[in-house]
Amino acid sequence: VLARALFPSRPLASMARRSTGTAIVLGMGLGLLFSGGAPEQTSFVGGAAAVSGGRRMQMRALTKKVEDTEQVKGLESPLKIYMKALVDAAAKKGESVPVTKDIMKVRKFYEMIRNDQLEVTQKYQDLINGQASVDMNNVERSAEISKMMGLESTVLPVFFRFLAKKQRFNGLGMIADYYMEELYKEQNIVPIRVTSAQTLTDDQKKSIRSKMKKITGAADIKLVSTVNADLLGGFKVEYNFLDADNMRGPENALDYSLKTVLQKAAVGKGVLLAELQEAVDTGR
Repeated sequence: VLARALFPSRPLASMARRSTGTAIVLGMGLGLLFSGGAPEQTSFVGGAAAVSGGRRMQMRALTKKVEDTEQVKGLESPLKIYMKALVDAAAKKGESVPVTKDIMKVRKFYEMIRNDQLEVTQKYQDLINGQASVDMNNVERSAEISKMMGLESTVLPVFFRFLAKKQRFNGLGMIADYYMEELYKEQNIVPIRVTSAQTLTDDQKKSIRSKMKKITGAADIKLVSTVNADLLGGFKVEYNFLDADNMRGPENALDYSLKTVLQKAAVGKGVLLAELQEAVDTGR
């Protein structure tokens, strides 16, 4: 049924061969993953194209700022101090989970601003630079921005006011980024993205999680799966993201896809990829 949905114009015999071949390659991919067989490995220099150069530089600068302050000056960085204050306040109030959800909202809010989503951007700019900024003090502006984000916890709006009083509210986006980065490290959760030619079964996901725990040394794996029929068969695994929460900028990947196998074979045999794919489809 899946083969018919993906390739409605192909003859039935060809579809059967293709469906069987895809299942075989997916099985081979899982076999290679568990046997330690060598896939086509990718190391994304400076992070993948999925994350913009500017954003990638921001993430690296964020980490470097913390490291420089602690290693060179022998002090805890302001980012870490404010982040710890937020973590402690959330724990005391029993709101660690709601605060984490709110931090995700904060990051999404600033992402919308970066992407220039008009309604949010205009209202935010009016609060920061427009007439509203003239009529409000920093604490009042922080309260309005808190309402725009639709926060769930009682801790984060108070934290907003605290930052505003300390003239640190402009650093909220960086604090939110650092909070999520440290959360993934502390809990030793490694996000991975698996792209496969066909939808993975629960057992296949469980197997991939188990193997990736061994590869990464993670306590737990956050697996997000997508389907891309262009892979023809098998799957790819991306991990070690620069931005773990939003899964952007993977620095490593394992490629067990049939498409890559065919490309390597085409180069080795000196034939066109389209001709080789046709030969696989037709069995000639």
